[in-house]
Amino acid sequence: MRNAIRHRVAMACIALACVAGCATRSTGIGQRMILPEGVAQYGMDARQAFVFPAVDDGPLPEFPEALAQRELAPTTLCVSLVVDAGGAVHRVSPLAQAGCEAPARFPMLAEAARAAMERWRFRPAMLCTYPDAATRDRDWTGHGCAGAVADATPVAVTLGWAFTFEVREGRARVGTLRLDNR
Repeated sequence: MRNAIRHRVAMACIALACVAGCATRSTGIGQRMILPEGVAQYGMDARQAFVFPAVDDGPLPEFPEALAQRELAPTTLCVSLVVDAGGAVHRVSPLAQAGCEAPARFPMLAEAARAAMERWRFRPAMLCTYPDAATRDRDWTGHGCAGAVADATPVAVTLGWAFTFEVREGRARVGTLRLDNR
């Protein structure tokens, strides 16, 4: 019972961290990772913990010159991608989801976002399996497979990423924002 409560608290903290990441900063720069609707999810038993992939190299999209000459309100374009078990990015495509502009309305921005994502590299997602639930509760930090791990398996995941483009007072800016699956 106690382990189940700890597990629920840990999952609630992860969810809260994802929601907190959705806040838009005044600079228009942040990070939103989307968990796309309808993708399969990993099932975990009480001995396991999941570690999200972490960005190792994530260059921002280049702002299209043709759009940098005029004002542009913050405009968010989203892409779906697969991060494989080695951390490489595959199958980058436009993503239609709440909070994301339709790629057809801003094709140059959508292409800039797609091209940037193809250059990103991640530390892969991990499925950490501990000898028992008590060990997992004691050793797991949420930042990788730590402590007495019986098995650490890199896994492929499907994610989404949102890029916000803006031109204000002649200054073009691009930011990435981490999204959740609200």
